[in-house]
Amino acid sequence: MRIVFNVLKVGLGNNGGSKTLIRCAETLKELGTDVLIASQSNKYTWGKIKVPIVSALPKTDVIVATGFGSVKSTVQSSSPKKFYYIRGFETWQASEKQLLSSFRSLKCIVNSEWLVQYFREKKLHCDLVYPGLDFDLYPQKVPIIGRDNVIGGLFHEKHQTKRHVDVIEIASRLECKCILLNRDIKNPIPEHLADFYNSVKVWVAPSELEGLHNCPMEASLCGCGVVATDHARGGTRDYTISDENCLKYKSRDLEQATEQTRRLLEDDELRGDLQHKMSELLHNKIGDRKKNMTKMMEIFNS
Repeated sequence: MRIVFNVLKVGLGNNGGSKTLIRCAETLKELGTDVLIASQSNKYTWGKIKVPIVSALPKTDVIVATGFGSVKSTVQSSSPKKFYYIRGFETWQASEKQLLSSFRSLKCIVNSEWLVQYFREKKLHCDLVYPGLDFDLYPQKVPIIGRDNVIGGLFHEKHQTKRHVDVIEIASRLECKCILLNRDIKNPIPEHLADFYNSVKVWVAPSELEGLHNCPMEASLCGCGVVATDHARGGTRDYTISDENCLKYKSRDLEQATEQTRRLLEDDELRGDLQHKMSELLHNKIGDRKKNMTKMMEIFNS
């Protein structure tokens, strides 16, 4: 079987979405399939891409749209099997009406439970396939107990839905250090990213528009406690369970968010227990990339 991930008018760059997509393609190759990525723009420098990059859509058995910009060319392609792997709700690229039209044009695979619910509400079918985690890339190098009081979060200058301002405000209220991915460390290779996570005690996830939110999972595997918003589209509901493996707060309630963060900063036993249970859930429910790409292959073959 020959598969092409269509990234035309989407592009590859040094970001989490591109990294995840590339690793999915590489894992499918490891499973014995012929995989290509079609992209006219490749600015990804975090590592050598182990699958061929082509600038136009070749003849394939399966074509997979990877973003709103690649839907039209996927629909118009001659491939017998056409899919759309929806990894986020791209309201920054199109209106909801346009997005719904794109969802109806192809067989859809989504990466998170809230997208499954959204599809059901719109009476549309989709399959859920997590991208999976590369557990070996996110080791816990620094003991959970004894870490400095450092809060971590995700920074995005353009997308205000990431709510990095909330992380900064929480750190200010607690008078502790705040370090942000994409602000204090930019374009890190996997090893440096793991070191960054290992320097954090509590990861705060206030984002309000994600598919499956990767950063809190990666941070947790590296030993961070997690404080997450309960926002329906925050991208963490697949793996966060309030008071069992993380602490949650009502969306935009910074007073509650600050108190939850304080609890994890001060209570090593609680933070360690929640992190341990989060790690167990990530291994058992989200799983590794091979497990999830095997499921994706089954969908392609059905």
